[in-house]
Amino acid sequence: MLDKPLALMQLASVGSNVVVDANTKSVPELIQLVGAVGRRQGHITIKNAHAKSTIDLMTIAKVYLRCITFDFTA
Repeated sequence: MLDKPLALMQLASVGSNVVVDANTKSVPELIQLVGAVGRRQGHITIKNAHAKSTIDLMTIAKVYLRCITFDFTA
């Protein structure tokens, strides 16, 4: 079995649609995932987006805005 962070990055890099929890990922990790997904026209949903600051979310969104859904539901 692959390391979970590595497996997630590999799935993202082939254009998969992925869902991640903002509570378990750093901003640099989220930026890296968004970049990998966006380059292959995949989609990423970031759950618990309220865990990051507005500035952080704006920074993440600038990478590939059209491939991201921020989920603010509890």
